[in-house]
Amino acid sequence: MAARERELNSLYIVTVVVILVVVTATFGALIFVFWWRSQNQYLWEHLQIPSLLWLTTLILLSSSVLLERARKAMRTNQPLFYRDLQWTTGLGVLFLIGQACAWLQVMHSNAGLANDKHHFFILLFSGIHGVHIVAGLGALGYLVYRAHEQVSGPRYQMTTRAYTNAFSIFWHYLGFVWIVLFVLLLTWRR
Repeated sequence: MAARERELNSLYIVTVVVILVVVTATFGALIFVFWWRSQNQYLWEHLQIPSLLWLTTLILLSSSVLLERARKAMRTNQPLFYRDLQWTTGLGVLFLIGQACAWLQVMHSNAGLANDKHHFFILLFSGIHGVHIVAGLGALGYLVYRAHEQVSGPRYQMTTRAYTNAFSIFWHYLGFVWIVLFVLLLTWRR
């Protein structure tokens, strides 16, 4: 059974790594375009970052902390595992709501997207990241569904552990990507 769990873990982790290579390439291309535009003073405007993005960043980091706590509780404390997964999901949804509100702030700011194309990067970065968060929430919803039932046999436990380990890599990576994007928006050629 332990060998099967290692195989399942490896399969799920390789799948997540392949997905993350695509995610990295996508955001790498966007960051390159962001950098390239910043090199031309005629294409660059001062970015006004909505202060709400600080709060959403804290929310996303908190969801990662709770997911890690859930992952550690998975073997020993099923109710804590389930509760922390629910909180992680709730914080992920709250992050998306906060990002949408930040979008509205940018779209209604004095800069106006018609006059300042550079603010489009705030929308682009947070929007594409938000799509990945939505995909992550779908996977997290499945995990919450699995965790809702009390442990029912070693195969169920093994699959849930492997899925949780792979998903946590994905979720933490999305948090890392957001931090990179946010720092870039905050610091690059202000």
